[in-house]
Amino acid sequence: MDVAPLFKPFRALGYITDNVPFAVNRKGKETYVTVSVGKAWQVYNCTKLTLSLVGPQLSGDIRALACTSDLTFAAVGNDLVECKRLHRSGVYRGGHVGPVRQLMTLGGLLLSLGGGSERDGRLVVWEIGKYDEPKRVIEFPPGFRPSCMAHPDTYLNKVLVGSEGEGRMGLWNFKTGTLLYTFKGWGVPIRTLSPSPALDVVGVGLADGRAVLHNVLYDEEVASFANAAGTGLASEQLLGGGAGTAAARGGVGGGACTALSFRSGAGLPLMAAGGGGGVVTVWNLEEKRLHTVIRDAHDAQLLSLHFFPGEPLLMSSAADNSVKHWVFDSADAMPRMLRFRAGHAAPPTIVRHYGQGGLRLLSAGCDRSFRVFSVHQDQQSRELSQGHTARRAKRLKVRQEELKLERVLDMDAREIRERDWANVLTAHEGDPAAYTWRLAHFSRGDHVLEPPEEELSGSPAAPVTSVALSHCGNFGFVGSSSGRIDRYNMQSGQHRGAYYRPNTAAAAAAGKGQASAAPSSRGGGGRGAASGPAAAAAPLPGHSGAVVGCAADGANRLLVSVGLDGSMRVWDFRSRALRAEVALGGPAGRLALHPVSGLAAVALADASIRVYDAEVPRLVRRFRGHSDRVTGLHLSADSRWLLSSSMDGTMRVWDIPAAQCLQVLKLGSPVTSLSLSPSLDLLATTHVNRRGIYLWSNQALFGPSAAIPHSDAPVPVIRTALPTISDGRRAGSREDGEKVEGAVEGDLEDEDGGSSEHEEMEEAEEEEARRRAAAAADGAAAAAAAAPKPYELRDAVSGAPLPLAPELVTLSLLPRSHWDSLTRIEVIKARNKPIQPPKKPEAAPFFLPSVPGLSANPVFDPTAAASADAEADPSGEREAMELEAAGEEEDGGAEAGPGSRVMGLRKERAAAAAAGAAGPVSPFLRQLRLAAAAAAAAAAAGEAGGKGDGSSGGRVVECYGSLISMLRGMTPSAIDRELRAMQVLEGSLQEEAEVADLAALMDMLVASLEARRDFELCQALLSVVLAQHGDVISARPQLAVRAETLRGLVAATWRRLDGLLQHVRCMVGFFGNLQ
Repeated sequence: MDVAPLFKPFRALGYITDNVPFAVNRKGKETYVTVSVGKAWQVYNCTKLTLSLVGPQLSGDIRALACTSDLTFAAVGNDLVECKRLHRSGVYRGGHVGPVRQLMTLGGLLLSLGGGSERDGRLVVWEIGKYDEPKRVIEFPPGFRPSCMAHPDTYLNKVLVGSEGEGRMGLWNFKTGTLLYTFKGWGVPIRTLSPSPALDVVGVGLADGRAVLHNVLYDEEVASFANAAGTGLASEQLLGGGAGTAAARGGVGGGACTALSFRSGAGLPLMAAGGGGGVVTVWNLEEKRLHTVIRDAHDAQLLSLHFFPGEPLLMSSAADNSVKHWVFDSADAMPRMLRFRAGHAAPPTIVRHYGQGGLRLLSAGCDRSFRVFSVHQDQQSRELSQGHTARRAKRLKVRQEELKLERVLDMDAREIRERDWANVLTAHEGDPAAYTWRLAHFSRGDHVLEPPEEELSGSPAAPVTSVALSHCGNFGFVGSSSGRIDRYNMQSGQHRGAYYRPNTAAAAAAGKGQASAAPSSRGGGGRGAASGPAAAAAPLPGHSGAVVGCAADGANRLLVSVGLDGSMRVWDFRSRALRAEVALGGPAGRLALHPVSGLAAVALADASIRVYDAEVPRLVRRFRGHSDRVTGLHLSADSRWLLSSSMDGTMRVWDIPAAQCLQVLKLGSPVTSLSLSPSLDLLATTHVNRRGIYLWSNQALFGPSAAIPHSDAPVPVIRTALPTISDGRRAGSREDGEKVEGAVEGDLEDEDGGSSEHEEMEEAEEEEARRRAAAAADGAAAAAAAAPKPYELRDAVSGAPLPLAPELVTLSLLPRSHWDSLTRIEVIKARNKPIQPPKKPEAAPFFLPSVPGLSANPVFDPTAAASADAEADPSGEREAMELEAAGEEEDGGAEAGPGSRVMGLRKERAAAAAAGAAGPVSPFLRQLRLAAAAAAAAAAAGEAGGKGDGSSGGRVVECYGSLISMLRGMTPSAIDRELRAMQVLEGSLQEEAEVADLAALMDMLVASLEARRDFELCQALLSVVLAQHGDVISARPQLAVRAETLRGLVAATWRRLDGLLQHVRCMVGFFGNLQ
């Protein structure tokens, strides 16, 4: 039987777009842009770049997009997948034998351009909605390998197709499939085509960086702009720094012009162009010269540019995982950034949950950015400002990234002082200072934490390797590669001392007296703490090597630090004196400290993990299992779980109290950082070569935890199973257009573009996944019969859960509102009672049918009114009901129609009582009497099970199965109504039957409580029965005996529970020394 993983894929954050050009679609007054994120697509509303829709998970990577109305088309391999809103509606197959390069919609047609392989040089025309076969397939001549296409305005049924190689361009009639004209070409490959607002003129982007305006009517060149991509011979001066040099020498993207767009409407006629350098060049078409350059537009190759029709607004997207809007609203039409949506441009390497609720995540990566992500609202995700880097980069003529801080190595944050001062502290690669951040302002703090010069004694400051914050948020701790541990005040940024250890060896060698072993003899307070003969033995820094981790406990009593010198030291928080030292047996790599329990987990260089009690200190647990360097370490908020990740590609969940590995998970790629939320519901991970932050749901909370056995073997999590946010919310009915929050990525594909070296491996993994799924499906029935899963054992008749073991109380697993509302039904009715009674209409309708005449008083026409009502109610049901009710009331018959059901029921009961017969019986009462008769027969036959043993095989309990099933399916209001209807009327002819019904109901409760089934439902029923029929039960001996039995069962259950709780209280008091 397959082992269920403890953490299942939930969603991914931080994915905005990938290497596929976007598709723009206008619906009504709103404009939407569809972008690709691996195997899924998502739609943003261009008004504020808010996420509107997230598409379904597809079978492969998306290579091209197109959209029209509510339809979205995505090219996946050789197929074209059509989605209507959020749901897949069809797949177009059979048109291509290779990958599709571009899609385009024209009216009711879909055009797909091949060219991803040598044998797929074709243009396929599809009729939207007909998936079986294409309407037309246009094969290009030999040597013509298509690269892009465009549809010039007013050119009916015609499309321009550009090619690789010599850069030829052809005009094709896709309705007839004929080549109309072949243009001269430019001798270099064509990278993009874009129609311009001018008639017969199109923009052509070439591989050598030129942007050409070409008149397709006369086959003449209107204008040519060199270096339109922002690269080329002058790229060093244009870009500045190393990026321009790399682009000029043919780096990523080369000098090709890959995107073009034209501005329409009022204002200057502008053309925007871009290429591999991430620069957007804007050209004045009226004067045929360069208008401006957006130097820091993107950090990677530009994919798409789009001027919104009639607006001075330009939208751009690039391979740096961002979409940006630029507005030309100044007098000189210079652009400025209006809004943007971006994620990490390079894989993040560290992630931490922030706050008690864990609703926000802090992350940093190789792109030198520090970001905060919201788990629920994508609009709240943003990058923290590093101090006007864009303005300074523009002034210094360098790239913005060159002015950002280096990659973050370590971070710590506290929510308690968020509104007062800086509450986040970071350490950066190779930087001798630690930096503060104010998360409330989403910006860097005012203070940079560096040790004072007198503390360094003239030596240069060493790079910071570890940081920590006290839980009160007042102090920050900074560990460096030289072994120093400094303490700072977070409000003022002032140095508040360092942690030194006594130099006992030097003191003994100098013969200045025996060094004291007590930590207080040196004070640990700084270099000037020692005096007298021992002054020659200067105190040593906290560690002999780099400090790889430090953390303070929750009460500000201890500070724990570990270093590459293979030691863990415990310091007094206040006096900074060394309290204890533990030899780890090897260099430390990671530290995780639980602030409440004082457990400190340390990962060593040999991939083993040790858990210490920092208060003593002593070793309490030792875990081995990883085969490579440990990259992440985290203690859960309840200190029961220890999560560790390694470069061996596994993540292990260790059970600290049980001292064993709970489960081993393979998450598809090595984890570089992990963090479990304080509420233990979501796990956040970052991975090698992945630009997203992945969230995994804890199945111990959201799934059947008892069904997750321990496993020492790797438990693979299928990578393609990582869902989008829409997949998790589409189980129920969802209206089209419902908005979802969060940027989502559905796959764990390499961010390098899905290189061919991984394709075979991925195909093999997909085939293996399909094989395992088929094997699991074949053996599901046998496995379920052989070993039924816990909490899935249910009674065949009532559907109630069966006990897992004798003496266990089993709940009904009904929603809490089902049985809780039953006990509060009076409060609910009082709350729902209308405040005011219904009012009659103040005036009659204005138009009433009347009979024409000379009288001053109008005479209304009832026949016309009836005909009007008949038109409003064609079926005539309402009129028939009213006439039937009126006739019955006039006749005074015994039967009551639908208009007087209550009166009719009273008359029926009165007639039945007068005749001495039983009144009408509800289905509930009928089922109760049947169950009581069956239980009495079973008891008489001596087949009842023993009481109090929790057995599920007793005949008495089985007799009430149908009744319990009916109660489980009834609403609280219906149950309350049936129980109220069981009133015993004194002196009536049905008094004995009513008492017998009430006794049968109490017998059902006795049987259920003896079997300990549906415990909370039975308690709610018992509460209502005693509240409504308590006087009747106390006045009749046969009912009082049953009530006494029920009291004994409830008391026995509580005594057993109270004994267990008392045992827990005693153990807690013993271990906590509270007795």
